[in-house]
Amino acid sequence: MPPEEAYAGRLRPVWLLGHGLTSEELALIELRASGRLAAQRKLGPSDPVLLGARAVLRLEPDIGPISCFSPLQDRELPLDAAELGAGGVLLRPSHGRMEIERDGQRTVVSAREAIFLAGGAPARLWLRHVDRVDCLVLSNERITENMLECSASLRVFAQNNDTLVLLGNYGAALMRGLLPMSGPVLLQHACAYMGDLVDILCGEAESQAPHTVQDRAATRLNAIKSDIEAHLDDQGLNASQIALRHGISTRYLQKLFEGEGETFSEFVLQRRLDRAMRRLQSPDERKRSISEIAFDVGFGDLSYFNRTFRRRFDTSPRLVRAKHRSVPAGSARSEAPDAGSA
Repeated sequence: MPPEEAYAGRLRPVWLLGHGLTSEELALIELRASGRLAAQRKLGPSDPVLLGARAVLRLEPDIGPISCFSPLQDRELPLDAAELGAGGVLLRPSHGRMEIERDGQRTVVSAREAIFLAGGAPARLWLRHVDRVDCLVLSNERITENMLECSASLRVFAQNNDTLVLLGNYGAALMRGLLPMSGPVLLQHACAYMGDLVDILCGEAESQAPHTVQDRAATRLNAIKSDIEAHLDDQGLNASQIALRHGISTRYLQKLFEGEGETFSEFVLQRRLDRAMRRLQSPDERKRSISEIAFDVGFGDLSYFNRTFRRRFDTSPRLVRAKHRSVPAGSARSEAPDAGSA
């Protein structure tokens, strides 16, 4: 939260980078910065790191929103808001799923859903195929009865909840430096506004209508897509394998994709081609051959890769590689999606 004394500067995003980041992770951070005026520094021993993240995007001065990149996967992660020097924290995974257990209760938070944790015993978390968690840390004085009740019941907020969407968009604008914000008055207002939105979110949770069949289908499809993203490099990836992991029939899985006007195979092919395009454009991949990149993203046949790549992008992998061999790393930033925020 912002310091009590006057802050003369302007709110700005800052990357905190851990040790041991791979060249691919660093390149992805560079791309996600997308030209914004974000400072970079190494994570220090005194910097709080949520979920064992290897890289963190936050604001200075710190007013709550944090994006945790490359958090620890498939292991128990204790989370105690008090240890963070905070009253509570809103967690929102961008992909995959988050399993949470506390006081004998257990719940699952799927991609783009959210949960608020405050008070009570420390929670235990497990992240499955989650590459980013967007968080909003609230101080003790901003915690309300609504928040405590919501936290105690481990309620999960739907990804299409209007208040959650509004909060996410506001946080994203702050993290991208799109909102002019300087001086203690505006900073305190931003903190109060985000805290009020969380209070509204928690207060309306009881009265929210149950998920419709469409909502449940959309949530399941998002979880399936996250699973696919995590296993794109598996050349044996198929619909039956994914359906089995998610406890549904292959026919129902195909129906979920058909609802978006595509097939399972088309989605997998498009994601593999998109990933190959990004790697062919990345300066850090210059030493990798085109065939190595194709196989790395899940293709088992080079001629099929070349043919489908040309069909999708109207150019060849060789020409893409040649075009980007002499392009500096910074000039490719505008082609990448922005990092999200709480």
